Amino acid sequence: MKIRTEFPFVLPKGIMNKDKNIVKTKGIMRLIKVKDILLIYQDTRVKENEGYFYIVLLARVVVSLGDERMVTTKTIENLFPEDFAFLIDFLNEINHKVIKRIPVACTSCSHKYIGEFTLLGEH
Repeated sequence: MKIRTEFPFVLPKGIMNKDKNIVKTKGIMRLIKVKDILLIYQDTRVKENEGYFYIVLLARVVVSLGDERMVTTKTIENLFPEDFAFLIDFLNEINHKVIKRIPVACTSCSHKYIGEFTLLGEH
């Protein structure tokens, strides 16, 4: 079974174009990888300000956004608050649906059970 790794979305508000008009904006977000989380915690901006965590994370996992050639932290910083909140909710939704519970086997005794994982610092 192949796991779907990319998910299309449309921002609720959109991005302002060159003519200062707000246009509906389509994008694609990929699933989070463990490497993403590890690299984000090493980012000096996140170390200095934990609030920057989601900005860096979204810049890593949003693979396309409208006509942007490359999605960067500046791209995410310039979003409207409604769109930023939407992307965080969308990120949690797609990752929790796919990676919430997985089968795990003990390497010592081979006992099998379902492992539940918490993502993004939730308690």
